[in-house]
Amino acid sequence: MTQRTVFSEDEVLADADFAQRTTRGGRLFHGGTDSSGAYVPPRSRHRLAAIDAWQSQLADAGHARSVLSLDDLPEGFFPNVDQAKLLLRNGARGAMTRILTLIGVVEGFGNDGIKLLPAMDLQACVASDITETCLGHLHKGLLTAHGRDEAGHETECGHDEMWFAVRDAALDDPKITLDMFEDLPIAPPPGYTGPAKPSADAMSIGQVLEPLVPGLDPLFEVHIRAMTQILLIELVAYRTFAWASEVLGDATCSVDPTFAAGLVDRIRTDEDIHVAYLQTALAEITSMTLLTTDGRRVPGADAVRAACASGLANQTGARAQRLLMHRLRQVEADLANHPEGDRLLEEFRALGPLPSVA
Repeated sequence: MTQRTVFSEDEVLADADFAQRTTRGGRLFHGGTDSSGAYVPPRSRHRLAAIDAWQSQLADAGHARSVLSLDDLPEGFFPNVDQAKLLLRNGARGAMTRILTLIGVVEGFGNDGIKLLPAMDLQACVASDITETCLGHLHKGLLTAHGRDEAGHETECGHDEMWFAVRDAALDDPKITLDMFEDLPIAPPPGYTGPAKPSADAMSIGQVLEPLVPGLDPLFEVHIRAMTQILLIELVAYRTFAWASEVLGDATCSVDPTFAAGLVDRIRTDEDIHVAYLQTALAEITSMTLLTTDGRRVPGADAVRAACASGLANQTGARAQRLLMHRLRQVEADLANHPEGDRLLEEFRALGPLPSVA
């Protein structure tokens, strides 16, 4: 049977049927479970099948279905599993509260960043017909669905609130103060209206606007750059998921390990969808011939390759190290107020490498 490759926006955004929904503390989370208790992601009635069909098209034509791999990125999460467990087993929850809060805040940034991508005629930038491609559906529901997954929609909470629920369940509803949203190492995207305030040297999306290939429509380049950056963030998040599941799923570290680890796994399942469609759209561009504003034809692979190289440099360079340094400073401040802080800090340092900024 031939797979469908064209979907309406309503179909891309349509939910599957849920047998049960998940709530905590009055918050309704997106997605749900089927009659067997298995998790069903939000907006997945057609979205999963659509992505699978577009990936199959690439494979059938002999093209790769992805442009980046987790292997392209540094390993691990800081603080590592042993370091995080040391803190929690000794009642040092302050830094972990801040780290989990920042994860949720950055998830919320995702929707604001996606909203910055203006609707445009992507077909005008590509030599071949994109009607039956993932690329052709970016503004037919895929970007909207992604944003709603991250920040929620209407009465349903998305990944930002889900991470806060993970934090609250694991750390016994810790006190959240406004200073946890200040001096952050990652700047909110334009249009953000929440409480987060960046530090003077915070990472921003400014690099998204740098040109990739001379002559391409600047807005199309913004799409390529933004999709690459978001994909990299999603891939890095897999390290976070593995870390959070192991740490917060440990009953010696977490007040409610079953709920905390279970909700992390649901977020990870949702993010699988994001990774899949971003890989697919970028792989399609790699296989295409692009049209410049002055009538030239250029390989799409050139633009994607440049975006990937720039994005990887951003994720592995000094600015990324500043994010890790921010976490280290939170740990040190937390232990400075702990009765056994000196001993714990020494043990913490012995359990793994510490970040540094040259």
